[in-house]
Amino acid sequence: MMDNVLWLIPTLPLLSALLLTILGGRIPIRASGILATMSVFIAAVLVGALWINSDFDPYYHQALWTWMSVGDWHVNLGLKVDKLSLVMMSVTTWVGFLIHLFSVPFMRRDFGERRYFCYLNLFVAGMLMFVMADNLILLYAGWEIMGLCSYSLISHYYNKDQNVYSGRKAFVVTRIGDTLLAIGIILTFVVFKTVNLHQIFAIAQSQPIDTWLIGAICLLYLAGAMAKSAQFPFHVWLPESMAGPSTVSALIHAATMVTAGVYLIARNHVLYSLIPDISWWVAFIGAFTAFYGATCAIAQNDIKRILAYSTISQIGYMFAALGVGAYDLAIFHVVVHACFKALLFISAGVIIDMYHHDHDIRKMGGLGKRLPWLKWTYLAGTASLAALPIITASFFSKDAIIAATSGGHLGWLLAGLGLIGALFTSIYSFRMYFMIFNGQPRSPFSQPSYLGATGLPWQMKLSTAILAIGAIAIGWIQFPADWTFGPHIFLPWLDQLLGHSPVINSRLSLILEVTGSVIAIAGVWIASVMVNKEIRTGRGIGNNAFLNAAWYIDDVLKSIVVNGFKGLTKLLDIVIERWALNKVLVGGISSTISKASELFSEGQTRQLSHYVLLMTVGAVLLLFYIA
Repeated sequence: MMDNVLWLIPTLPLLSALLLTILGGRIPIRASGILATMSVFIAAVLVGALWINSDFDPYYHQALWTWMSVGDWHVNLGLKVDKLSLVMMSVTTWVGFLIHLFSVPFMRRDFGERRYFCYLNLFVAGMLMFVMADNLILLYAGWEIMGLCSYSLISHYYNKDQNVYSGRKAFVVTRIGDTLLAIGIILTFVVFKTVNLHQIFAIAQSQPIDTWLIGAICLLYLAGAMAKSAQFPFHVWLPESMAGPSTVSALIHAATMVTAGVYLIARNHVLYSLIPDISWWVAFIGAFTAFYGATCAIAQNDIKRILAYSTISQIGYMFAALGVGAYDLAIFHVVVHACFKALLFISAGVIIDMYHHDHDIRKMGGLGKRLPWLKWTYLAGTASLAALPIITASFFSKDAIIAATSGGHLGWLLAGLGLIGALFTSIYSFRMYFMIFNGQPRSPFSQPSYLGATGLPWQMKLSTAILAIGAIAIGWIQFPADWTFGPHIFLPWLDQLLGHSPVINSRLSLILEVTGSVIAIAGVWIASVMVNKEIRTGRGIGNNAFLNAAWYIDDVLKSIVVNGFKGLTKLLDIVIERWALNKVLVGGISSTISKASELFSEGQTRQLSHYVLLMTVGAVLLLFYIA
């Protein structure tokens, strides 16, 4: 029965987006938000029904249509739901629904409200299409829909040039990864003669395939995943993506696009398991990015840029887990991260509104007394981001990833980068929290239109409350593997599809858990000391130019890539356009015709004897040719 309703899950938000587009002004603005929210809610309920009826073995499948048929070769498009896609669908629909619900009062009477909900729906539909696809063609279609929506939503306030630039930058950088992924899909078809994912994995496991070809496919997929998930050095688009509404950032960072790269590699884990060397590089890129993103976040003063670099860092932990074969832990952290990052981003929208749209945390303070509800829910998200021991979900996912990375090749390096990143994460998380909610207000409060006499409207309270509970309690469904007590539910269930995480020495695992806990708690204390000094002296870590500029990586890439591209276009303009085309081709043809016309004109002497001679010579040559 459930096989027959799979198509409804991505279709509901897609249909809602189409209705908002086609009917346009005929739908009241307030009704557009309700329509968009209800479509995602019904899709989420259907996903919940899949959990209740999760008797699929090994998956649900629904064939949609035959896209291409040539002789005995067919490309059938269909939807497939197994345990991995079901988890990702749950994150997309339920977190997406809470973001939609929060948006209804948050975006009311804002610029482009109807357009906003249209693209928000289309974004969710694209992600669902991506994770439910049973073949690479439909997967890539969902991948590209998300790229379009991210560009449109980041540039939502297009009346400012900087916002348009930010959307364009995100589109161009991710387009590099999209192109390489497309090449990888073409190579996959050349090697396996099919685009069906199940058939590809079956062939890879049962038939000898040139490891160089498999390695090339994995590298191309990795490049696409790095660009979409903002891993170093493709991360430069994500801090710029803060130009749109904060709720857009929540959807991009928590429920859709940024997690797509993690899913892509996890979905193709069969191929990556065949090439351990490439998998190690996945782990190293992730571990380094986790470290790099945390060092950048610690020195940011813009609240949304702190959260952006935080996302870069947290996705890095997921890549580190993927690279060491801990695919289950990577997906577990995706779920945990979705809760606390969505909570922090949607809350950041209210915080920014409360300070007259100022993003600088150094100008905030004292908000805890003004909005106590937001204070406590934001604290739950902050604590989970910092991975405080036992009481937060991230402790059970992120610390387990650090332990998993320690057992492989150069495990000390991977785990070391992860631990240092964890220390910086705890510091910047609570620096942000203390600067916003503690102390006295350093700027006057404003009164956003959605803020009533009782504080936040019920939609906002409900969304933040559910996400705060998730940020704390989801970890309690999966205690560390070496703990003999407590629930061990999520990983064993997912391991049936993705395989088991690497087995780590229990003593080493315990040492890393204790170290991670001490680091997280120490980070809170360090942040408290730093904030007190920063408020008192007016100078702090945010004045560190190197870290605040994110190691100047963006500037270096602009100098090398952007200016290099401009130089190449100028060179091509001189060599190809002006010289080869204009002077050699166009000028040469013009000169040849001109010279030829001059030569023939010299023969026009107006003397009959010359004309007779030329006719005679021509006739003789013609006779020789015929003979």
